[in-house]
Amino acid sequence: MNNSANDERDLDLVIWGATGFTGSLAVSYLIGDATKFHSFRLRSSLTVPSSLRWAIAGRNRTKLESTLTNFVPTNEYGASINKPELIVCQADDKTAIDAFVKRTKVVVGFAGPFVKYSDRVVQSCVESGTHWVDISGEVAWHRSLIDRFYHQAKRSGACIVSHCGYDSIPSDLGTFLVVEELRDTKKLPVEKVVNYQQGISGMSGGTLATGLIQQETGSSAGIDPNHPFLLGGAPSSLVSAGRLQEEDGKFSKSCFDESVNSWIGPFAMAEINNRVVRRSNALLGYGSEFRYTEVGVYRTENEAKKVSLRTRYPPPPSKIREMIEAGRLPQPGQGPSPKQRAKSRFQSTVVATNTVGDTLFGVVKGGECGYEETAKMAVEAGLALLLDSEACPGLITGGGFLTPSACMGHALIRRLQKAGITFKINGGDAKISGKDAVSQFYKDANEASKLKSRL
Repeated sequence: MNNSANDERDLDLVIWGATGFTGSLAVSYLIGDATKFHSFRLRSSLTVPSSLRWAIAGRNRTKLESTLTNFVPTNEYGASINKPELIVCQADDKTAIDAFVKRTKVVVGFAGPFVKYSDRVVQSCVESGTHWVDISGEVAWHRSLIDRFYHQAKRSGACIVSHCGYDSIPSDLGTFLVVEELRDTKKLPVEKVVNYQQGISGMSGGTLATGLIQQETGSSAGIDPNHPFLLGGAPSSLVSAGRLQEEDGKFSKSCFDESVNSWIGPFAMAEINNRVVRRSNALLGYGSEFRYTEVGVYRTENEAKKVSLRTRYPPPPSKIREMIEAGRLPQPGQGPSPKQRAKSRFQSTVVATNTVGDTLFGVVKGGECGYEETAKMAVEAGLALLLDSEACPGLITGGGFLTPSACMGHALIRRLQKAGITFKINGGDAKISGKDAVSQFYKDANEASKLKSRL
């Protein structure tokens, strides 16, 4: 998108899918409604400009209006913001979608399953040179977008950046930060990164619906949704040998890891985050033999083994649908309660190793990851493209289908730090530091479990 086209647009940012569980939190974040956030103290007044020209878009006007129930021109922190325009638009209405996309500079997407409710919007962004970020975890859909629209996005200058929520900002930006520091200090390629994930959160109906549709998306698009390098980034040796190594596949076992003095096992979001980080390697060149592994950290052997068993023998989609219909799992639009969210935290402990064995570790941590922090991350990603354009590498290099690291990099890290998410690098022995970081998370989690919701 060239600067002259930028100047002609009358909106800065549009929230697409504003009435869903996470989309409504994004609206609350922008208007500074602290009553909707229970796992962190709202700091959006530090990052959202009062002059923002924005709109919220969705399929139902009444629901759009309900997201603004607590809107006030000046919030409790003394920050002011313009009231957003309401845009009523169906997901298959090409004319209406094209109309609002051409008016704005950035669209932040929350309408999932994305292959069903956001595909047409992304196509319009590509055609119009409008930047797009989303909270999708739909890797097969991401692959299909690249295959269909890569060259057109480069021509229009649109930055298309999926996975800007908990999937996969902590993993992607945490790896980016640690890899860059280790390469800069030791002047050698990074060979591997292991990310030890800890988190306490609930699940929304939208997340369940997305999970159910992903396998169908892959097969219908002629894409193998399980390929570990679906988004690129395969090591040179794998390309030449033509076969995967065990460490490239899905981590499904449980074992005791002395590096963190804890039991580890599969992590639910690893198969999304793995592919995103590997794409960042393809775009940024961490190392020709770079490999990335993501695991969950568990308190007990029994817990790790249970997760491993569920990963190897997951319930069939028909069983999950049955549980949703029976009310045992949340419907779309529903999510974890304020009390659950108040007790929730996440931490990513990222350990990088270079080609001669030097190590470095970093930590990314924050509040409830699935929804509250995800809303914050995606909004801040959109604001980075809007307000920090000169510091966003993806804009400088002409757009395309990028990752958070390759597109926004340090500009987004700075925004998220200001908004309350911790990004920290520790030198020294990564094993000792990793143990300390994992142990500290448990202490913090115990304190968080004592908290009550502010409602």
